[in-house]
Amino acid sequence: RIDLLRQTNATLESIAQALFKSWFIDFDPVRAKAEGREPEGMDAATAALFPAEFEDSAIGPIPKGWSVGILGEHVLAERGLSYKGAGLCGVGEGLPMHNLNSVLEGGGYKYAGIKHYSGDYKERHIATAGDIIVANTEQGHEHRLIGFPAIVPEKYHRAIYSHHLYRVRVKADSPLTTHTLYYTLMAPSVREQIIGCANGSTVNMLKIAGLEIPRFACSTASVSGAFEDLARPLRRQIEANVDRSEVLAALRDTLLPRLISGKLRLPEAEAAIEAVA
Repeated sequence: RIDLLRQTNATLESIAQALFKSWFIDFDPVRAKAEGREPEGMDAATAALFPAEFEDSAIGPIPKGWSVGILGEHVLAERGLSYKGAGLCGVGEGLPMHNLNSVLEGGGYKYAGIKHYSGDYKERHIATAGDIIVANTEQGHEHRLIGFPAIVPEKYHRAIYSHHLYRVRVKADSPLTTHTLYYTLMAPSVREQIIGCANGSTVNMLKIAGLEIPRFACSTASVSGAFEDLARPLRRQIEANVDRSEVLAALRDTLLPRLISGKLRLPEAEAAIEAVA
């Protein structure tokens, strides 16, 4: 069941990525309308949000009515807490702390990487659920981690984020949304610009400017909002599946020794799993 939940999550993430690529990179709905076809996989109201022609821009043809955005005009990025090792503590003794190990290589949130901290911090070192955190440090120069984003899960309503991360928030007047920004940061053309700003000898570092200068095709607020309405439920389901997997894993670790020792029979174990699954 745990494996099935992981496979389901991989599928859900693939759906969101494919949809973003279709709308914001390949511009499939615009191409379809320009050729006199109905865009696939969307209702008429959503299709009406897309134009039927392209216009030239500094980064090549983009949908008419869209603009060439510069990330720094749309986001606010801030470095996290430079923490002291003495402040690290156990679960329940302090606030959760997102750190470099909280971001997966290639993007996404890594639940196993969470730490806890009881030392001093300022309010600007707090990330809330739905915030985007971006890795700004990487050992070596393979670019597997640096610049990649993760969305803070709902279970971490309030947590510290470390100096190895940037907290990136969308400005109030930007048409971007959480998920359009998240996938924009992973778009190949934007990744290339971000990587170009990373430097260092042994440890590769990314300055805030690396998240401010990249250019991208910025859609209208209505298109971004329509994508957000589709991506947000997928993210919520992914997080729910992760929580369910953690419960099942804890139950497995509790039941397995008792099964092996003969203190628990298989039907009883199956009943316990059904109660939480």
